[in-house]
Amino acid sequence: MQAVAIYFATLVVACAVNIQYRNAITGSDGAIGLTSCFIGTLNLFMLKTIPHVTHFYEGLAYILGGATGAVAANFLHKRFFNK
Repeated sequence: MQAVAIYFATLVVACAVNIQYRNAITGSDGAIGLTSCFIGTLNLFMLKTIPHVTHFYEGLAYILGGATGAVAANFLHKRFFNK
């Protein structure tokens, strides 16, 4: 269960960071501010609830969650913000 939580937490953080980057490229200052607050909140949550990796599959969850989140952000931003 811990690995699932790590996976989804890193997925959401990576997704938010990549959306923030895409907002910065397009010059959306308000969206940058909102995503920055969201990323800070997510990072605080992760630091408090997932303090360390104790098993191989938890480390793998960090890696795969980040990769999946980055790809998801690219897809979501193109789908919803580039119209």
